[in-house]
Amino acid sequence: MLSVSRESMSEDTVTDSNAIQQKPHGATPRSLRIAEWAVIVLLIAQFAVRTLPEAWKTLNTDFPNYFLTASLVHERFDTSRVYEWVWIERQKQHRQLDQRIVGMVPITPFSTLAVYPLTSMPALTAKHCWTVFNLGLLAITIILLRNMTGIGWRRILLVVALNFALRLNFMYGQYYVLLLFLLTLACFLYLRQRRFLAGVLIGVAAGLKVFPAIFLLYFLRKRDWRAFAGGALAGVCAAAVSIAVFGWELHRAYLAQVLPAVLRGEGLDPFNLQAASLSTLLHRLFVYEPQLNPHPAVHAAYLFAVFHPLLQMAVTAPGLLLAAPRDFSPRRVRLEWAAILVASLAISTSPGSYLFTLLILPVCFMLEALPEKRRNLLTLPLLLIYTAAAFFEGASHGFEGWSAILGAPRLHALVALCVFAVVLLARVPGAEIQRWPRLAWAGVLSAIVAVSIWSNLRHQRGLYDDYQWRVVAPKDAYMTVHPAVQGDALLFVSMLGDGYHSGAQTQGGISFSKSSADDQLAVTASGNERWVEQAGSESKIVSNDPRRAAIREAESPVVSADGRRLAYLRVEHGRGWAWLRALDDPAQVDVPVTPPEMNVTEMTLLPQGGLVFAAVSDGRHGLFLAAENGEIRSLGVKDARYPAVSPDGHWLAYSQLEDGSWHLWLRDLATGSGQQLSQAQCNNTEPAWAADSKTLYYASDCGRGLWFSVICKRLLGS
Repeated sequence: MLSVSRESMSEDTVTDSNAIQQKPHGATPRSLRIAEWAVIVLLIAQFAVRTLPEAWKTLNTDFPNYFLTASLVHERFDTSRVYEWVWIERQKQHRQLDQRIVGMVPITPFSTLAVYPLTSMPALTAKHCWTVFNLGLLAITIILLRNMTGIGWRRILLVVALNFALRLNFMYGQYYVLLLFLLTLACFLYLRQRRFLAGVLIGVAAGLKVFPAIFLLYFLRKRDWRAFAGGALAGVCAAAVSIAVFGWELHRAYLAQVLPAVLRGEGLDPFNLQAASLSTLLHRLFVYEPQLNPHPAVHAAYLFAVFHPLLQMAVTAPGLLLAAPRDFSPRRVRLEWAAILVASLAISTSPGSYLFTLLILPVCFMLEALPEKRRNLLTLPLLLIYTAAAFFEGASHGFEGWSAILGAPRLHALVALCVFAVVLLARVPGAEIQRWPRLAWAGVLSAIVAVSIWSNLRHQRGLYDDYQWRVVAPKDAYMTVHPAVQGDALLFVSMLGDGYHSGAQTQGGISFSKSSADDQLAVTASGNERWVEQAGSESKIVSNDPRRAAIREAESPVVSADGRRLAYLRVEHGRGWAWLRALDDPAQVDVPVTPPEMNVTEMTLLPQGGLVFAAVSDGRHGLFLAAENGEIRSLGVKDARYPAVSPDGHWLAYSQLEDGSWHLWLRDLATGSGQQLSQAQCNNTEPAWAADSKTLYYASDCGRGLWFSVICKRLLGS
């Protein structure tokens, strides 16, 4: 085996080596060439005739998410609450974006800045520009792939045309063509000894989507300090830019809540087999959830905690361990990148179909590396597996118990691609890989698995205890929040497929109401009267009493227990302040209760007058008391939100953030003493009291996706 480092090769030598590799490989039968060109023409024509026109005229799913968030920055909004589903939906409605539901989870804040230059345009015009830009990036990517691999234009175009995920990327206005371009250019530069710049591009790509950070491990394995330094520096710079633009509070939420949930596969519905991810499959097999997964194969959540990191590492480790330190021969490097990239896609916990646009890069590298004598024989199975991985999803219905394994065909295709890449990499000759460093790396990777298993098991402590207290979980609702009590009815707001509806649970069952295209984002009630926030081009608060006029430019209503006062928020550039209306005196003018410099998020009215509110002060949430005389004082509770005073005025329920989770607390308003009600690493928020001041309702996402809550009910002392 050669022991001389390839790093000492000059740039000219590497370029000459690539040029040699760009000669055509063997002869392809004429019939096969004709068939391949026919497939290419047919699929490109379909893309031009169906996909592009549809993408051109509609705003679909993810582009509105990026565009809306970037627009908020452009408009100098306070963006600290961007990850809150109801808050971001309200902003979408105010801007009349043609998209039923928007949300930022699990997107990084930095990724939305890619469309920031387009925010001065109307949303659909911005998508037109984004589409043209992506077409240009795709063309450049194809040229780079041709230059790096030397395989013919026909095969490269065939790989691109067979990628059905690419169609979704253009349809939905996703940024994976940009990500594909960055990864391809990074590899191109890496092969030409511009390894620091290659690392910089990897760092930028990791800012857009976290998983490219795995290449930093690859650079360490290669002992390539220049590439690692470039990636680390660019990653830090991307984080710094993002924090400077969006502020620390949003990133605190991302790092403490969003990212950990995403890594566990709980950023969205963890039981939705349609995602066809490893985490989703293991959730379906081993984790019971009354609504989302009532029939797992085995009710043993600890098996998920063990198998998820173990299987993730089983997929990832071979590519890392087979990487040859300081061997930069082009074919080996290309296959190492292919193995690492395919593995990172296979273990992704939030793999939208458009993610697999990125398979274009590793599959081109694998095609180039096929053995000459069996090239035509192996090309077909490789392309079939690749097409399946880019086309199939998982089952949307059925496949309960062990049959769930059959309901994730894309996952099986991705694992097969991983095996294909590792086998090809293992066959490539190169510098000798020393045994002891490889064993040391195996030890480090094993330690990572052990820490991940411990973290998962710790996360599961008490995670499923709230199941016993659930009272409202509508079958077709993604989440149910904002509980409020009206007599014997429990009111709430649910996210359904066509938007947000207010609903009620009574002895007769669950019913929803929605009178217009506006979303209903909050509800409160006292006696026979009910107030609902309707969000359209503006938010307004509407009563079921036709004699009362709607309150315009108002949101998040809260009524006092005696029905005499209504508090609500008015918001300017994302910062809210509380206003008060006297319901028993229509002639009295509404008055502001809090100063504009305090960013109020939630509030509750005291029976004896005044209110308790949550607001951001000195960069952190806290609870404050606004007395009737206008005096405002802190209650001395930091990182707290969602206050709710009991009807008798004795108790204050609220949520306090600790270790990335919102826990329920009770505070005796007479003595100031507090009691923690929840301990698990999940979110219990938005408490609401029944008339007896002993029954507490709240929203809980325990055992579900992050903030995909349902309503629970507890009695004090239980």
